[in-house]
Amino acid sequence: MKIELSEPKKVLQFSIILQNIRAYSEHVVINISKKGLFMQGMDASHCILFEIKLNPTWFDLFNFDEKIDNSTLGINTNVLHKIIAILRDGQIIVLEAQDHDKLNISFIGGNDKTFNKYFEIPLMDIDKDIFEITIEDTEVELIMTSKSFHELINQFQNFDEKLSLHFTEEEVSMFSDGIEGMMKVNINLDDVTEYSVVEDLDMKQSYSLKHIAMMCLFSKLSDEFNMTFSNDKPMTGKYNLDNESFVKFYLTSKIQDNE
Repeated sequence: MKIELSEPKKVLQFSIILQNIRAYSEHVVINISKKGLFMQGMDASHCILFEIKLNPTWFDLFNFDEKIDNSTLGINTNVLHKIIAILRDGQIIVLEAQDHDKLNISFIGGNDKTFNKYFEIPLMDIDKDIFEITIEDTEVELIMTSKSFHELINQFQNFDEKLSLHFTEEEVSMFSDGIEGMMKVNINLDDVTEYSVVEDLDMKQSYSLKHIAMMCLFSKLSDEFNMTFSNDKPMTGKYNLDNESFVKFYLTSKIQDNE
């Protein structure tokens, strides 16, 4: 197996992915097939799940032989984080697995003062089930710029651990109400990319700000963040990448207090 990324935009995106999955779990299984690269994992509370799908065409080079190559790579995410932190601007990323015991990572190129770096990670036997998740007929679809949503979440975290949202046909409001005060934002629908709801909707939902912030760790992947909300279904958040690739999250809601 050999995978290579040289386009600067995608090198940055891949490094963001590999650095931040450690927020969810100490270990991850990278599934490789002719369909591309796939990762899935949950945090310790089992409240938030991530899915990462990178199609073969997303990479500059994607060589995989299902007859001889290892299709599952179990890796320590803390080690991945340390290695990606060494990556420098202008370098390409090469992943190779010639046997079932280790993954080789190389950072090649860069400016005249940048050295080529070579790393070897021991692979782990990790038994993880893959969940097939299908969420259809959502009640709210909201698309905002990733930057503005990330900034709001950072600000809300100053006041409480919970984010509450109220959706109607005319308005989206968000608020965080804690001991030290309350922050509320009425979203101007002219300032969002897209907002669509079912007819006559009046819905309230609450979520852990910590878990939403974990989605925002990946905000530099894409200019826009696609969200869906429904009663009795997880919130979804999605960063769309090129070549029909994506990073997606599923987050369970908090139980609403009786009013």
